[in-house]
Amino acid sequence: MRHIAVPKMKFSPWFAWEDRRKVPQCEMPGIYLLSITRKNLADFSPDWADVSYIGMTNSRQGLIGRWQQFLNSVRGKNGHSGGNTVFADLGHYDSWNKKLFVAAMPIECDVASPSKQDLIKMGWVAYLEYEAFSKFKHHVKTPHGKPPYNTR
Repeated sequence: MRHIAVPKMKFSPWFAWEDRRKVPQCEMPGIYLLSITRKNLADFSPDWADVSYIGMTNSRQGLIGRWQQFLNSVRGKNGHSGGNTVFADLGHYDSWNKKLFVAAMPIECDVASPSKQDLIKMGWVAYLEYEAFSKFKHHVKTPHGKPPYNTR
């Protein structure tokens, strides 16, 4: 089997939360950034200083499925650890006075019946999440070195 290089981390621009289904390939696994802010970030390239949470998924439901779990949690239902942390801090999503934005880096692969290459690509997702944490830590100083809602 030939070596497949990990792709360079490249996020989509920010999408308003209500437009998250417009993120290209959001049905695929991948890594994502969330921003909870008073700014309007839509269509801007992500800046680490705006990141409130870094996440990933290798599930069959892809990014869009993981984002639904987050939404369920910020509406008071358990299911996403970051969403639970946000809910504990900000309360129910419908009561926020801030906006939610998402940026993503999908990884095209077949999670349902993965080939050898698909399994490697799923590994990239995990690697890229840690690379994102590393870049965040390099650019933004926080008490625990992670975005505010990443507690694990």
